[in-house]
Amino acid sequence: MNKFAALHAFVVACEQGSFTAAARKLGTSASTVTKTVGRLEDELRVRLFNRTTRQLALTEQGQELFARAQKILSDLTEAESLMRVSSKSVQGTIRVVVPNLFGRLTLVPALVGFFERYPDVKLQVHFSDRPVDLIESGFDLGVHTGELADSSTIRRQLTQGPMITAASPAYLEKYGTPQKPEDLLQHNCIHGRFGFDWTFKGEQSGRERVRISGNLAIYNGDALREAAVKGLGIVHSSWWALKSDLQVGRLVQVLSDYEVMGPPVSIIFPSGRHLPARVRAFIDYLAEVTAA
Repeated sequence: MNKFAALHAFVVACEQGSFTAAARKLGTSASTVTKTVGRLEDELRVRLFNRTTRQLALTEQGQELFARAQKILSDLTEAESLMRVSSKSVQGTIRVVVPNLFGRLTLVPALVGFFERYPDVKLQVHFSDRPVDLIESGFDLGVHTGELADSSTIRRQLTQGPMITAASPAYLEKYGTPQKPEDLLQHNCIHGRFGFDWTFKGEQSGRERVRISGNLAIYNGDALREAAVKGLGIVHSSWWALKSDLQVGRLVQVLSDYEVMGPPVSIIFPSGRHLPARVRAFIDYLAEVTAA
């Protein structure tokens, strides 16, 4: 038995004074209301009404239940109303986890505009380059680079661009500029999470891999970028990771004719129908920022 539905039918019957009037109010039949209240009496093992042919009279137990049930249903209605308002209002706390480099280069610089637009939102930003279980860790959403294997999360792609091979002007001046991917075999290459095999567009069609070598391995995107800026070697990374340094000339792109598409950057969140307004607003804002 649905106790909330039964209590609702009971309260309406009390307020209307008859099962017939209660049925009209509830949009159902009088027999249905009668049976619902009867099952409630059986469940509670008390008589709630003294029934006559003309009216319903509450018993002592019925009067006590009526007072309590009215408050329960009123509290429930108020709670539902508050939840609806909260789900539409852009306020509250968002917990998000992002890769280190993406967070530093893309997210943090964009937060000024976000807080200007949504001053009642609080953000808790965590940094991790490792895959994170959003539900287990209590995050509302996260940013993920690469393909998504976890079917329990939903992905919204933010951006995708080419893999960039680059070096500092000082390095290229000292060691020369590679003209073809195989020229990298003569250079010091800094490798990171993309490994020793760097992928390029082939001379004729398809893709080709070059197995690079070098004296430095760095498994942090920001440190990898910094090492390239300092002239320690050539790097191969996502365009968004290097774009700021390329724009101001700290790095120079090489082998641009051979670039291939890099992994997508996506925002991920647990599957479910209802996202709070604050989470939807953050997702939309991040999509707007990364599209610029």
